[in-house]
Amino acid sequence: MNEGRGAAGQVGAALVLALAVVAVVVVVQGREETAAPVAKPAVCTPPKDTDAPGYPALCAALNRPDLASLVGAPGEHALGAHSAGFVSASAKDGKGHDPAAEVQLDTYFVRVADNGDLSLRTFTDLLAPTALPGSVLGHPAAAYADHTMSLAFNGKTTTTGTGGIARHLVVAKGPREDAGSYEVAVWRSGDGAVDDAAVQRVAEAVLPTLQGWVPGQP
Repeated sequence: MNEGRGAAGQVGAALVLALAVVAVVVVVQGREETAAPVAKPAVCTPPKDTDAPGYPALCAALNRPDLASLVGAPGEHALGAHSAGFVSASAKDGKGHDPAAEVQLDTYFVRVADNGDLSLRTFTDLLAPTALPGSVLGHPAAAYADHTMSLAFNGKTTTTGTGGIARHLVVAKGPREDAGSYEVAVWRSGDGAVDDAAVQRVAEAVLPTLQGWVPGQP
């Protein structure tokens, strides 16, 4: 297998995406008091020049009409869908090479990211050595969790603290763990809990619709 000279950069990119969960929660929670549920499907934000080329396809796959049911909240509404990638410092064309898309529901946030050639084995060895092994439709996978950050405004003061738990599932693109990988993450505003089964359901519904998915044995 050739993960090549870019392996360290890809691992760093994946770490940035994992940490970005905290930043996104902070920003969105700051808008929660003024955001009203919208009773219509989300519309993917048009890609910007800095978005990776794979973002539109990821957003279209994740922005499903049944997404709220998949996370176990069938009464929630989609409030928005946008790119969750970033600009890689090593990208010669100025575009992030690890695209990601995120859909916001009333209280849930769901993200799918394409880790490119970063293998499941490398990811778990370097970033999540305590991840629990699993599988998604015959593909090896690894589940791990991390904390989000809460942000509270009280007049002119701002306080931060530990929020809820974000559930992550890293899944190999093919039946072998040395293939590239995708990552699905689900978390909630505040300290709401996320069921592990919700992440599994999203992965099983969304990942097989992506172009890089190689069918495995169920």
